[in-house]
Amino acid sequence: MVRIFIVDDHPVTITGLHTYFRPSRDEISITGSASTIEEVLSKADPGTFDVIFMDLWLNGGNPLDNFKKLAKKFPDIPILIYTGENSIHWQRKMFKVGAKAYINKQATKSEISQILERVMKGETVYTPNLNEALLKRKIYSYNDPKYGLSEDQKEILKYFMEGNTSRMIAGKMSKNITTIDRSIRDIMGKFGVTNKLELMKAILSLDDESLFGKR
Repeated sequence: MVRIFIVDDHPVTITGLHTYFRPSRDEISITGSASTIEEVLSKADPGTFDVIFMDLWLNGGNPLDNFKKLAKKFPDIPILIYTGENSIHWQRKMFKVGAKAYINKQATKSEISQILERVMKGETVYTPNLNEALLKRKIYSYNDPKYGLSEDQKEILKYFMEGNTSRMIAGKMSKNITTIDRSIRDIMGKFGVTNKLELMKAILSLDDESLFGKR
């Protein structure tokens, strides 16, 4: 059972998700909701939910600030953005601060269920249009001689940026997890970072102007 807490100031959104999912049928349950970040911080019990759905645009507060407040309060709970905003600009920003998925409010029940299943396995789930932008970024960054990545490391980094865990990458490449983890540590060293989150942020920060234009 996946338990969802919704942060959204549109009652119709909360009602819609309640209508989508029935615990006995879908193994997905809406266990709580709030209309403001302050309400979540003051009343939400992390023992009652597994993931948070956060609307990008809430009354009061910047989306990045709102996300950071939730992430600080609930550091072990995945936060998914659930919004009608489709821009690459905001997708990039929210993934950079740690969002595990970015779901459009027009997504079908099946699409949401599939995303939730992947998130609960530890994946980060990018949208198709952001994946396309990231692919462009990979072409520019992975082949840059200054990083000196081997072909295997480029493939590992590709899978990593698609949200795959070390175990999943090992399976896709028919290698053991120890080898994959060692390669990822080597890659982190080449990018001058010390953990996977910093590596993700480093890749997402490359070539901002050339790939996405000035903001």
